[in-house]
Amino acid sequence: MHVFMDPSPGGEPGREDEELLLRTAMERATDGAPPLPDLVPGALVRGRRRRARARAAIGAGAAALLALGVFGAALPVWGGGTERVRDWSAASRTTPVPTPLDTARPGLRLPVHIEPEPGESSMADLSETELSRQTVFQNEAAGVLEALLPEAVGPVRRTDLTVSRYQGGSDGRVFPVVFSVRPSATSEAEPPCLDVPVKHYRCDEVSLPGGIMAQAITAAGNAKGGRTITGVTVRFGYGHSRVTLTVGGDDEAMVSAPVTADDLLAVARDARFMELVAYADERPMEAKEDSVRGG
Repeated sequence: MHVFMDPSPGGEPGREDEELLLRTAMERATDGAPPLPDLVPGALVRGRRRRARARAAIGAGAAALLALGVFGAALPVWGGGTERVRDWSAASRTTPVPTPLDTARPGLRLPVHIEPEPGESSMADLSETELSRQTVFQNEAAGVLEALLPEAVGPVRRTDLTVSRYQGGSDGRVFPVVFSVRPSATSEAEPPCLDVPVKHYRCDEVSLPGGIMAQAITAAGNAKGGRTITGVTVRFGYGHSRVTLTVGGDDEAMVSAPVTADDLLAVARDARFMELVAYADERPMEAKEDSVRGG
Protein backbone atom coordinates (compact mmCIF):
# COMPACT_ATOMS: atom_id res chain seq x y z
CA MET A 1 0.00 0.00 0.00
CA HIS A 2 1.34 3.39 -1.10
CA VAL A 3 1.44 6.36 1.25
CA PHE A 4 1.08 9.35 -1.23
CA MET A 5 2.23 12.03 1.24
CA ASP A 6 5.27 10.17 2.51
CA PRO A 7 6.79 7.90 -0.09
CA SER A 8 9.23 5.26 1.03
CA PRO A 9 12.90 5.91 0.34
CA GLY A 10 13.81 5.06 -3.25
CA GLY A 11 10.13 4.69 -4.19
CA GLU A 12 8.00 6.69 -6.62
CA PRO A 13 7.19 10.31 -5.71
CA GLY A 14 3.84 11.04 -4.07
CA ARG A 15 0.92 12.72 -5.95
CA GLU A 16 1.62 16.18 -4.50
CA ASP A 17 5.23 15.90 -5.59
CA GLU A 18 4.10 14.93 -9.09
CA GLU A 19 1.78 17.93 -9.31
CA LEU A 20 4.53 20.26 -8.09
CA LEU A 21 6.96 18.92 -10.69
CA LEU A 22 4.31 19.31 -13.44
CA ARG A 23 3.51 22.94 -12.49
CA THR A 24 7.21 23.79 -12.35
CA ALA A 25 7.77 22.32 -15.83
CA MET A 26 4.81 24.22 -17.30
CA GLU A 27 5.95 27.52 -15.78
CA ARG A 28 9.43 27.06 -17.25
CA ALA A 29 7.96 26.20 -20.67
CA THR A 30 5.79 29.32 -20.75
CA ASP A 31 8.36 31.78 -19.39
CA GLY A 32 8.58 34.77 -21.74
CA ALA A 33 5.38 33.83 -23.64
CA PRO A 34 2.87 36.69 -24.20
CA PRO A 35 -0.29 36.66 -22.06
CA LEU A 36 -3.36 34.92 -23.47
CA PRO A 37 -5.86 37.25 -25.16
CA ASP A 38 -9.27 37.95 -23.68
CA LEU A 39 -11.64 35.64 -25.59
CA VAL A 40 -14.90 37.07 -24.30
CA PRO A 41 -15.27 40.11 -26.64
CA GLY A 42 -14.52 37.98 -29.72
CA ALA A 43 -16.97 35.31 -28.63
CA LEU A 44 -19.67 37.92 -28.17
CA VAL A 45 -19.06 39.38 -31.63
CA ARG A 46 -19.13 35.95 -33.23
CA GLY A 47 -22.34 35.13 -31.37
CA ARG A 48 -24.01 38.29 -32.63
CA ARG A 49 -22.89 37.52 -36.18
CA ARG A 50 -24.23 33.99 -35.98
CA ARG A 51 -27.62 35.28 -34.78
CA ALA A 52 -27.72 37.85 -37.58
CA ARG A 53 -26.87 35.18 -40.18
CA ALA A 54 -29.56 32.89 -38.75
CA ARG A 55 -32.20 35.63 -38.94
CA ALA A 56 -31.16 36.44 -42.51
CA ALA A 57 -31.35 32.78 -43.50
CA ILE A 58 -34.82 32.43 -42.02
CA GLY A 59 -36.01 35.55 -43.83
CA ALA A 60 -34.51 34.38 -47.12
CA GLY A 61 -36.15 30.99 -46.75
CA ALA A 62 -39.55 32.52 -46.13
CA ALA A 63 -39.16 34.81 -49.12
CA ALA A 64 -38.15 31.90 -51.33
CA LEU A 65 -41.18 29.91 -50.19
CA LEU A 66 -43.54 32.75 -51.04
CA ALA A 67 -41.97 33.78 -54.32
CA LEU A 68 -40.64 30.35 -55.41
CA GLY A 69 -37.87 32.20 -57.21
CA VAL A 70 -40.31 33.41 -59.89
CA PHE A 71 -42.16 36.59 -59.07
CA GLY A 72 -40.29 39.81 -58.45
CA ALA A 73 -43.23 41.65 -56.91
CA ALA A 74 -44.44 41.08 -53.36
CA LEU A 75 -47.68 39.21 -52.84
CA PRO A 76 -50.72 41.47 -52.60
CA VAL A 77 -52.02 42.39 -49.18
CA TRP A 78 -55.77 42.52 -48.77
CA GLY A 79 -58.09 43.41 -45.97
CA GLY A 80 -60.88 41.30 -44.58
CA GLY A 81 -64.21 40.75 -46.27
CA THR A 82 -67.66 39.39 -45.58
CA GLU A 83 -69.00 39.28 -49.13
CA ARG A 84 -71.50 36.59 -50.04
CA VAL A 85 -69.90 33.58 -51.66
CA ARG A 86 -71.72 31.85 -54.49
CA ASP A 87 -70.67 29.44 -57.21
CA TRP A 88 -71.01 30.14 -60.91
CA SER A 89 -73.66 27.54 -61.78
CA ALA A 90 -76.59 25.89 -60.10
CA ALA A 91 -74.87 22.51 -60.36
CA SER A 92 -71.88 23.55 -58.25
CA ARG A 93 -72.17 24.38 -54.57
CA THR A 94 -70.30 26.83 -52.37
CA THR A 95 -70.21 27.51 -48.67
CA PRO A 96 -71.83 30.94 -48.02
CA VAL A 97 -69.62 32.04 -45.16
CA PRO A 98 -67.42 35.10 -44.55
CA THR A 99 -63.88 34.92 -45.88
CA PRO A 100 -61.50 35.23 -42.90
CA LEU A 101 -57.85 36.11 -43.19
CA ASP A 102 -55.27 33.37 -43.50
CA THR A 103 -53.51 33.45 -40.12
CA ALA A 104 -50.53 31.60 -41.57
CA ARG A 105 -49.99 34.44 -44.04
CA PRO A 106 -51.19 37.68 -42.46
CA GLY A 107 -53.02 39.99 -44.85
CA LEU A 108 -53.96 37.28 -47.35
CA ARG A 109 -57.51 36.01 -47.65
CA LEU A 110 -58.47 32.40 -47.46
CA PRO A 111 -59.79 31.06 -50.78
CA VAL A 112 -63.44 30.93 -51.75
CA HIS A 113 -64.50 27.35 -51.14
CA ILE A 114 -66.23 25.62 -54.04
CA GLU A 115 -67.42 22.09 -53.34
CA PRO A 116 -66.38 19.78 -56.21
CA GLU A 117 -69.10 17.86 -57.98
CA PRO A 118 -69.15 14.04 -57.66
CA GLY A 119 -66.12 12.65 -59.47
CA GLU A 120 -64.50 16.08 -59.79
CA SER A 121 -61.10 16.71 -58.24
CA SER A 122 -60.05 19.88 -56.45
CA MET A 123 -56.85 21.52 -55.28
CA ALA A 124 -57.15 19.56 -52.04
CA ASP A 125 -56.11 16.48 -54.03
CA LEU A 126 -52.75 18.00 -55.02
CA SER A 127 -49.47 17.09 -53.38
CA GLU A 128 -48.27 19.44 -50.67
CA THR A 129 -45.53 20.84 -52.90
CA GLU A 130 -47.80 21.42 -55.90
CA LEU A 131 -50.55 22.88 -53.73
CA SER A 132 -48.06 25.38 -52.29
CA ARG A 133 -46.85 26.34 -55.77
CA GLN A 134 -50.34 26.83 -57.17
CA THR A 135 -51.47 28.76 -54.09
CA VAL A 136 -48.58 31.21 -54.49
CA PHE A 137 -49.45 31.63 -58.17
CA GLN A 138 -53.14 32.19 -57.41
CA ASN A 139 -52.40 34.81 -54.76
CA GLU A 140 -50.13 36.67 -57.15
CA ALA A 141 -52.64 36.38 -60.02
CA ALA A 142 -55.54 37.58 -57.85
CA GLY A 143 -53.54 40.66 -56.86
CA VAL A 144 -52.58 41.46 -60.47
CA LEU A 145 -56.15 40.97 -61.73
CA GLU A 146 -57.58 43.11 -58.94
CA ALA A 147 -55.09 45.87 -59.77
CA LEU A 148 -55.76 45.81 -63.52
CA LEU A 149 -59.49 45.08 -63.82
CA PRO A 150 -62.14 47.79 -63.28
CA GLU A 151 -62.84 48.52 -59.63
CA ALA A 152 -66.38 47.15 -59.95
CA VAL A 153 -64.97 43.63 -60.40
CA GLY A 154 -63.00 43.67 -57.14
CA PRO A 155 -62.06 42.31 -54.81
CA VAL A 156 -60.71 39.34 -56.76
CA ARG A 157 -60.17 36.18 -54.72
CA ARG A 158 -58.83 32.78 -55.59
CA THR A 159 -60.88 29.61 -55.19
CA ASP A 160 -59.83 26.21 -53.88
CA LEU A 161 -61.37 24.23 -56.74
CA THR A 162 -58.80 24.74 -59.49
CA VAL A 163 -55.90 27.07 -60.18
CA SER A 164 -57.71 28.79 -63.06
CA ARG A 165 -60.81 29.89 -61.16
CA TYR A 166 -61.28 33.11 -59.22
CA GLN A 167 -64.22 35.12 -57.95
CA GLY A 168 -64.84 38.86 -57.99
CA GLY A 169 -67.55 41.15 -56.75
CA SER A 170 -68.77 42.90 -53.61
CA ASP A 171 -72.03 44.19 -52.12
CA GLY A 172 -73.77 40.93 -52.92
CA ARG A 173 -72.49 40.68 -56.50
CA VAL A 174 -70.57 37.60 -57.62
CA PHE A 175 -68.61 37.73 -60.87
CA PRO A 176 -66.84 34.53 -61.96
CA VAL A 177 -63.31 35.08 -63.24
CA VAL A 178 -61.29 32.54 -65.22
CA PHE A 179 -57.57 32.94 -65.83
CA SER A 180 -56.35 29.83 -67.58
CA VAL A 181 -52.96 29.01 -69.13
CA ARG A 182 -53.51 25.49 -70.42
CA PRO A 183 -51.00 23.44 -72.42
CA SER A 184 -52.29 23.24 -75.98
CA ALA A 185 -52.80 19.97 -77.82
CA THR A 186 -52.25 21.64 -81.17
CA SER A 187 -50.19 24.44 -82.67
CA GLU A 188 -53.08 25.54 -84.88
CA ALA A 189 -54.29 29.13 -84.60
CA GLU A 190 -57.65 30.01 -83.15
CA PRO A 191 -60.60 29.62 -85.54
CA PRO A 192 -61.42 32.91 -87.26
CA CYS A 193 -63.66 35.40 -85.50
CA LEU A 194 -67.32 35.35 -86.48
CA ASP A 195 -70.02 37.72 -85.23
CA VAL A 196 -73.43 36.24 -84.49
CA PRO A 197 -75.67 39.27 -83.83
CA VAL A 198 -78.79 37.21 -83.28
CA LYS A 199 -77.09 35.51 -80.34
CA HIS A 200 -75.46 38.74 -79.09
CA TYR A 201 -72.05 37.28 -79.89
CA ARG A 202 -69.26 39.57 -81.07
CA CYS A 203 -65.66 38.63 -81.78
CA ASP A 204 -62.78 40.96 -82.68
CA GLU A 205 -59.21 40.09 -83.58
CA VAL A 206 -56.68 42.36 -81.91
CA SER A 207 -52.89 42.52 -81.91
CA LEU A 208 -51.06 42.39 -78.57
CA PRO A 209 -47.41 43.34 -77.88
CA GLY A 210 -44.94 40.89 -79.37
CA GLY A 211 -47.12 40.23 -82.41
CA ILE A 212 -49.57 38.03 -80.48
CA MET A 213 -53.00 37.88 -82.10
CA ALA A 214 -55.87 37.73 -79.61
CA GLN A 215 -59.62 37.38 -79.88
CA ALA A 216 -61.86 39.60 -77.78
CA ILE A 217 -65.34 38.12 -77.38
CA THR A 218 -68.48 39.59 -75.87
CA ALA A 219 -71.35 37.12 -75.55
CA ALA A 220 -74.77 36.89 -73.96
CA GLY A 221 -75.05 34.46 -71.09
CA ASN A 222 -78.05 33.14 -69.20
CA ALA A 223 -81.51 34.45 -69.99
CA LYS A 224 -84.18 34.93 -67.34
CA GLY A 225 -87.48 36.79 -67.49
CA GLY A 226 -86.71 38.21 -70.90
CA ARG A 227 -83.36 39.57 -69.71
CA THR A 228 -79.86 38.43 -70.62
CA ILE A 229 -76.46 39.04 -69.10
CA THR A 230 -73.17 39.29 -70.92
CA GLY A 231 -69.66 38.13 -70.23
CA VAL A 232 -66.34 39.02 -71.86
CA THR A 233 -63.40 36.82 -72.88
CA VAL A 234 -59.94 37.45 -74.30
CA ARG A 235 -58.05 34.41 -75.58
CA PHE A 236 -54.76 33.91 -77.40
CA GLY A 237 -51.93 31.48 -77.91
CA TYR A 238 -48.66 31.89 -76.02
CA GLY A 239 -45.70 29.51 -76.22
CA HIS A 240 -47.12 26.03 -75.82
CA SER A 241 -50.35 27.17 -74.18
CA ARG A 242 -53.77 28.62 -74.81
CA VAL A 243 -54.51 31.61 -72.58
CA THR A 244 -58.06 32.53 -71.58
CA LEU A 245 -59.20 35.45 -69.44
CA THR A 246 -62.93 35.66 -68.78
CA VAL A 247 -65.14 37.77 -66.53
CA GLY A 248 -68.73 36.56 -66.34
CA GLY A 249 -71.90 38.16 -65.09
CA ASP A 250 -73.86 37.46 -61.92
CA ASP A 251 -76.43 34.98 -63.22
CA GLU A 252 -78.45 34.99 -60.02
CA ALA A 253 -78.83 38.75 -59.78
CA MET A 254 -78.94 39.00 -63.61
CA VAL A 255 -76.14 41.59 -63.72
CA SER A 256 -73.73 41.61 -66.66
CA ALA A 257 -69.97 41.54 -66.17
CA PRO A 258 -68.80 45.09 -65.32
CA VAL A 259 -66.06 44.97 -67.98
CA THR A 260 -65.68 45.57 -71.68
CA ALA A 261 -63.50 43.85 -74.25
CA ASP A 262 -61.16 46.85 -74.11
CA ASP A 263 -60.81 46.38 -70.32
CA LEU A 264 -59.63 42.78 -70.74
CA LEU A 265 -57.34 43.71 -73.62
CA ALA A 266 -55.72 46.31 -71.37
CA VAL A 267 -55.04 43.55 -68.84
CA ALA A 268 -53.55 41.31 -71.54
CA ARG A 269 -51.22 44.12 -72.65
CA ASP A 270 -49.83 44.65 -69.13
CA ALA A 271 -46.35 43.27 -68.39
CA ARG A 272 -47.43 42.01 -64.95
CA PHE A 273 -50.15 39.85 -66.47
CA MET A 274 -47.83 38.51 -69.16
CA GLU A 275 -45.24 37.61 -66.53
CA LEU A 276 -47.81 35.30 -64.98
CA VAL A 277 -48.64 33.86 -68.39
CA ALA A 278 -44.96 33.20 -69.13
CA TYR A 279 -44.48 31.40 -65.82
CA ALA A 280 -47.57 29.19 -66.25
CA ASP A 281 -46.55 28.35 -69.83
CA GLU A 282 -43.06 27.33 -68.72
CA ARG A 283 -44.27 25.41 -65.65
CA PRO A 284 -47.81 24.16 -66.44
CA MET A 285 -50.37 23.77 -63.67
CA GLU A 286 -53.34 22.63 -65.76
CA ALA A 287 -54.03 19.46 -67.71
CA LYS A 288 -53.43 19.48 -71.46
CA GLU A 289 -56.49 20.63 -73.37
CA ASP A 290 -58.50 18.39 -75.66
CA SER A 291 -57.49 18.29 -79.29
CA VAL A 292 -60.83 19.74 -80.42
CA ARG A 293 -61.35 23.36 -79.41
CA GLY A 294 -64.70 24.86 -78.67
CA GLY A 295 -65.93 28.17 -79.96
